[in-house]
Amino acid sequence: MLVRFERFPMAHATWRSAAEFERDIDSLFKGYMSADSGCVQPPAMNIIELKDESVVTVELPGVAKEDVKLSLDDELLTIKGERKSSQLPEGARWIRSERRSGEFFRSIQLPHPVKAEGITAELANGILRIAIPKAEEARPREIAVK
Repeated sequence: MLVRFERFPMAHATWRSAAEFERDIDSLFKGYMSADSGCVQPPAMNIIELKDESVVTVELPGVAKEDVKLSLDDELLTIKGERKSSQLPEGARWIRSERRSGEFFRSIQLPHPVKAEGITAELANGILRIAIPKAEEARPREIAVK
């Protein structure tokens, strides 16, 4: 007996509306990075290296500074935090909810030894800026020629 194999079972589907298409796509990826899965995409970051320090900037829109924790283990910097979910006023309902909430973390290996006691961090306008001074042995030096 022969059975027809459909490699792409949704290929023949026709959607009557964009909302129906969106619902089908959402069901296809159900649970992956959803608001109720407790998983939040790690925040985007930039890292620059200067002569005496490295600077890490992390995008954290809507995150309060009390909800961010930083730790350093050797040259491994870890950023942990939580994006709290938006609260609906009484009697309201969501029409669309795309902002993720939940815990997040990000760890990066720093490219040089650091002076841990000199690290500073500031959160302003949704951007976390971490200045990480280089340890003395990691800083460039001029060598006098004799």
